[in-house]
Amino acid sequence: MQAERPASIGADLALLAVAAIWGLTFSAVQRALDAAAPMSFLAARFGLAAVLLALAFPHRAFRITGRGLAVAALLGVWLTAGYALQTVGLLHTTASKSAFITGLSVVLVPLFALAVSRSLPRPSSVLAVLLAIGGLYLLTSPGATGLNRGDILTLGCAAAFALHIVTTERAAPRHDPVPLAFWQIVTTGAACTLLMGLLERPRLPLTAWTVAALAVTGVLATALAFAVQMWAQRRTSATHVAVIFTAEPVFAALFARFIQHEALGMAGALGGVLIIAGILLAQLGGRSPRQRG
Repeated sequence: MQAERPASIGADLALLAVAAIWGLTFSAVQRALDAAAPMSFLAARFGLAAVLLALAFPHRAFRITGRGLAVAALLGVWLTAGYALQTVGLLHTTASKSAFITGLSVVLVPLFALAVSRSLPRPSSVLAVLLAIGGLYLLTSPGATGLNRGDILTLGCAAAFALHIVTTERAAPRHDPVPLAFWQIVTTGAACTLLMGLLERPRLPLTAWTVAALAVTGVLATALAFAVQMWAQRRTSATHVAVIFTAEPVFAALFARFIQHEALGMAGALGGVLIIAGILLAQLGGRSPRQRG
């Protein structure tokens, strides 16, 4: 077994900044959706990210085999499902709840992996699921704000992201990560453009929040975060990465509090703590940290 790399403070801080950026996306997108249609925004977001990755890696981005392209397309399907459900869900739920529920994808991974490998899950994975279920109940219980349509859509998002993680874990080691990320982003952008034409009247006015949200999601949270993650993970341990990325929903709740004046309440906050505990247990119980395109 390969030894863990020693932790680097610079790499850890860079990954913490990535987690903060991802946390900011929930409030930024929710504010942008006051003016923009969901699929219109996603088509622009992933189109912008694809262009930036092509410019950043002009040679590697297009160097992919037919098998790699098929894998990237499947990953793009999972990303499309996840982000479409999450973005539409933000029309009906709060940014902080969306972030915590999305984080359940890491907890769901062992269950989906079980279906693929047909092996019994680790006891830590079972405990992680139980903690997450308890946290979800408290986060969406009548004593908090109640389970709504947006929460249900975001649960579907978490399932899609879990499938994305399982597929990535099986396929990514065989392929160059740059073209794999690029072509799944291209697939997601194309699929969202198709959904935009089928489901909505295209609408993306360039308000302050739509421009800010596109900058945060397309530039920072996708293209830049991918580059930073590749650099940082060579300089710190997998354990550090797993723990640091768990801060994403915490940052989301903080940004939602200051930008949108959201409050989880006592039950919701306790639910968020249990979900974080479940995510940590699922990540540190033997699974690698989540990779994003």
